[in-house]
Formats: sequence, structure tokens, C-alpha cells
Amino acid sequence: MESIDTSFNSSKKKKKKQKRVRNLIIIGVVVIALVVGGIIGFNALNQEGSTTSTTSYSATSVSSGVISTTISGSGTLAALESQSVTTTAESTVTAINFAPGDTIQAGDVVMTMTSADVESDLSDLQDELTDTRASLATATQLLSNLKVTASKSGIIKDIQASVGSIVDDMEYLCLIATDGKMQVSIPAVDGMTQYDAVTVVVGEDEQDGYITKISDGTATIVFDDNYYPVGTSATVLNESGTTLGTGDMTVNEYVEVTAASGKIATIAVKDNQKISKYSTVFTLAKGAPTSTYTALKETEAELLTEIADLEDQLTVKADVDCTLTSLAVEVGETVTSGTTVCTLTGTEGFSLDLSIDELDIASVAIGQNATITLDAIDGEFTGTVTNISYSGSGSYVTSFTATITTEPIEGAYPGMSVSAEIITETTGDSMIVSVSAVQYDGDTAYVYLAGDDVTAGTVLGENELDLDSLTKVTVTTGMSDGSYIVITADGLAAGDVIWVPQVTSTATYSESEDTTTTFTMGGQSGMMGGDSSGSFSPPSDMGGGGNYGGPQGGN
Repeated sequence: MESIDTSFNSSKKKKKKQKRVRNLIIIGVVVIALVVGGIIGFNALNQEGSTTSTTSYSATSVSSGVISTTISGSGTLAALESQSVTTTAESTVTAINFAPGDTIQAGDVVMTMTSADVESDLSDLQDELTDTRASLATATQLLSNLKVTASKSGIIKDIQASVGSIVDDMEYLCLIATDGKMQVSIPAVDGMTQYDAVTVVVGEDEQDGYITKISDGTATIVFDDNYYPVGTSATVLNESGTTLGTGDMTVNEYVEVTAASGKIATIAVKDNQKISKYSTVFTLAKGAPTSTYTALKETEAELLTEIADLEDQLTVKADVDCTLTSLAVEVGETVTSGTTVCTLTGTEGFSLDLSIDELDIASVAIGQNATITLDAIDGEFTGTVTNISYSGSGSYVTSFTATITTEPIEGAYPGMSVSAEIITETTGDSMIVSVSAVQYDGDTAYVYLAGDDVTAGTVLGENELDLDSLTKVTVTTGMSDGSYIVITADGLAAGDVIWVPQVTSTATYSESEDTTTTFTMGGQSGMMGGDSSGSFSPPSDMGGGGNYGGPQGGN
């Protein structure tokens, strides 16, 4: 745990700038205080009275627990997953299988519809499917000639296939260069013109070439093929021997060798090998389908997909586990194209947007935990800050938006009111004492150690306790929730008993009869105001949880 800087007095110097809304509240309180004070003062002037204060000391055990600072807000739930189902054609509702509020499993049919337009399209597609399957029944399924041959003579280039390759999705198996030439492309430079003669250097070999095209800043040079592999680097020189550029060679004029489907059993050629027309280039393994059969199977698959898509237009199914949150139609109702018939809300969780004051936005970060409570549902739920909008809004008080994503909440629906607390900082398990237990001598904070012979719960008056004889333990103060504060000190542990001062003020006024009013409050707290709200969480052996007023064991 990151340590928090020494004495509590230093915390009083933090962030003097107050929120504008908070200022307004403080001004209101001051006005009320002045009015009340005036009334009391007026009564005091017209009445005889006196005020006395006494101090007592209560023995309290040092406890262990957790104090957290939080930023609170409220909002409404929104579903993480929501599906509004609309019609794509004029349709009539034939069945509804769920009512609003029902839980639906993924894949369940919510409702069915009928549509003359959709059913007409379905009938046409079914007729096409019947014809396609009839052609499949009479088509030759397997190739009897498994040889893949060259459609032109030339030089074999860029063999892509290997033994065992499935050719169905291959663009080509190899290329056949048909003009005995190759080309290289380089960036065009000043002075280049089309048809200029150049020299192409490949390793130690030199070839005469010429610029055939200059387009979009690129010059294409064609030269004789001396059985160079595709991708070989070539350097282009002008007539004076100056280098114009370098590029990788490709085939100039060529044809592709392809096969519709099957698997390569053998390869009959090598790269840069001369080949004549109709020569065997590859041999396919047995079981290769004919191109006609392959095309018909592809058509069949496409028709089945189109039919399924149309049938889906007449059947509303849940894509995920969800709740039917709205139903806009009833059985027998006919609706036009584009009508929303229902809304399905996923059950994976919810989100809510929280407005964050400009003074607090720096302390909010993605990944922070949040506590969620709903007005309509008992219990406390967890959430996480998943997004922060740093685009502020507001003309007087600037605010930002933090999005919290929650766990699934049974019985919750979009739009429900919710309160949330983002935990911005936490102490972890620490020593906790009442704020009034901490005393100050200048900048030094300390507590009075009660000793082993004093039990928690013992109360003594100020005349019964010799403060000068007590052991003062210097402490370092940390985070506080206003009632309790974290302390660290050498030689002090949870369970040790300390003295906590309590001040009791008694005011007596007399007019026709005596009236006595008594006020009891803690001693010097060391905490004057503050900007952060805090919560105290006791350890599991202390009971309770969540926001907690203080550790058990007395005060």
C-alpha cells in the first residue's frame, strides 16, 4: 500500500479550491447558522443562563479495517446487448411464444410470421435449388483425366503449387512466360522518356532493355529473359552508365496455369524450364471433382444460404440469452416493412453513465471497481469503470462522464434507477482509530496509550485520569472517512487500548423555569472539512461490510 503523508494537519492544507455546488451548500449552511445563532443570541440576551463543558475519556481498542475514498452518483441502467427486431417485408404475425419480461435462451424462437412477398421469393429459390440438384445428379462428379496441361508454350515461372497442395483456392499453380522477356519497375526520374534504351544489370549479367511505359511515377523496363527467377533484383543504367534505379523482376507476357479443384499429386516441371503447348505441368490425385460439378455445388450452397436468410425474416430467434423487454404486436396483426415488433435485451450485464465533477475526474481511471445498488432490487452488486469521456460539458459546473459496466443482475431491467460508488482509493487492511482519538502537538500527531490494566469500554472523568503519566505514542495519520482514520506507529498494534477524549457541553437557560440542553461530541478530531467521501470496511472477523461507520469495539 502506498504510504500517505504524515500528520493529519497536512491534509487540511490540501485542495482549497471547493466545488461550486459544494460552495453553494456551504453558503446555505452559513446563512442558516447565522439565523440560528442570532436566535440563540437573542434568547441569551433575554434570559439568564450558563454553559459548562466537561471532558471524559473512553478506553477503546485500536482496530484493523479498510477505508476507501469513493465518488458517488446515480443514473439509469442500459443493456449491454439489445436487439430491436424489425420486419423486412409486410408480414402477419402467426405465433408469439413469450411474454414481456420472460427469460429466453439463445436459439429460442420468439415469434413467427408469414409474408406473401417473402414466400414468393422462397418459392423461386426452391425451384432453382431443385433444378441445380437435378443437374448435380446427372453431372460427372470425378475427373477421369487428372493431368493439368499448358495452354501455350513458353518458360515455366513462379511455381506456387507443391505436392499435396489443395488447388481449390489457389489463384494460379504457376506462370508460363510466353514472349521470352521479363520486366522490372523502378521509380521514374528526371530525363527519362518512353522507349529510351537502357542497360539492365543482373548480377554479372547485362541485358539490353528499353523503357516501355512511364505512368504514375513508375517506369517499366522490358528486357530479354535469360532464365531469371521471378523476384531477382535488377539494376537499371542509362546510356552513360548512371544508375537509374533498382527493382525486382517479374514476367512480362504470360498465361496462368490453374485447376478448379483437387490436390497436387506430382509436378512435372521445374522453374525456368521450357515447355510446349499441351505438355503436362501437374497431375492431380484421384478423387478430384470436375469443374462442372464444383460449380454446381457452389451454386447449391449459395441457394441454401439465400433460402435460410429469407426464412430467418419470418422467424425471430434469440441470438443470445436475453429477456423480452418489449412486444409491439399481437398474433394475427399485419405490419408493414420496417416495423419494430419486439426488443430483446441481453442478460450479460448492464452499463450506466455517471456524471463526474471536474475536480474529481483526475482520480477516476478505467478498471476501478464500483459498488452498485438499485432502488427496485435488494442487494449490492459490482461494476467496473470501462470508459471515460474527457469531453466536459456544462456552462457553470463542468462535468465529465464515466461509464460503469455491471455484472448480470437478476430481475433488473433497462431504465431502472441505480446508485453507484466508484472506489478511487483504498488503504487496504490498516490500523483504524476514531478521528477524535488522535491528538496534536504542533505538527506531531499522537494517541494516549491506556496500558495493559485498562479494558476497552472503561470511561473516566478528566479529574480521574492523569494525562501527564500516560504514554503518548507518536503516529502517522493516513486516509480518513471523517469518523475514522488510518494510523501507523512503531509499537502499536490492533487490539491495543487507547484513551479517546469526549467533550460534553451543558447549556442552562432560565426564564420562568430552568431548561437544560446537553451536547456531547468527540474531542479534537484534526479534520476540518475535506473533499473526498470515505467509507470504512471492517475485516471479516468484525462483521458488516460495504460502507461502515467504524470498527467494532467501542468508542
